[in-house]
Formats: sequence, structure tokens, C-alpha cells
Amino acid sequence: MIVAAILLATAAADPIPGTWEGTSLCQVKPSPCHDEHVIYRVTQTAFGRYKLDAYKVVNGKEIFMAAIDLTFDSGRSVLQGTIMGNRGSSRVWLTLKSNRLSGRLTLGDGTLYRLIEVTKR
Repeated sequence: MIVAAILLATAAADPIPGTWEGTSLCQVKPSPCHDEHVIYRVTQTAFGRYKLDAYKVVNGKEIFMAAIDLTFDSGRSVLQGTIMGNRGSSRVWLTLKSNRLSGRLTLGDGTLYRLIEVTKR
């Protein structure tokens, strides 16, 4: 009973799960990349681990882009993960500050590809 109460309190205090909305702005132009209005749905999968389902909003409709597995470094307040795609692997870093996630997506060669700013709904 006590363990269940502690787990419930910890889950309620976790600021990461939820719906986040904002922008993902392309940093490489010209390229296939475009500035996007994004919605991220984040769920916790294990302690310190999360799944981010990324959607772009086009003409008012959400279009699924990717599912990203993330780990959280609580000492630095940073979520990070890798995306495997047709252009190789990309890295995502998102810094948590209150109700905002700010970060970047870099290509495998280190090129800054996107700047990300989202706020929790």
C-alpha cells in the first residue's frame, strides 16, 4: 500500500509525460526540411525512459512523423534519443525548463538540422 502511494505520487509529480506543442524550425536551407508546427505526445515507458510520438500539423490535421525513445538525465534536465531514418541516425536533445522543452535535432554528421521549442498543454 505504501509502495503504491509512493509510485502514484512520483508519477503525478513527473513533468515530462503529456502533450507538448510548438515549433520545429529547419536550420538547413535549401533542403527537404520545412518549418513545422508540432505536437509531441510523451509517455513514460520505465523509470527515466519515455516514448515521444511526434506529429506535424498540416491544414489543421496531425500527421504522424516518428516515435522516439528518450532517456532523461535528471542532473542536466535533458531528454535525449536517437532516430533511425533513411538519412541515417539523428540525435534529439530536449532541455526541460518548467513547462517548456527546448532543443535540437542533429544529423549523424553533427549538422544542426532543427531547433525545437514546445510548451506543455
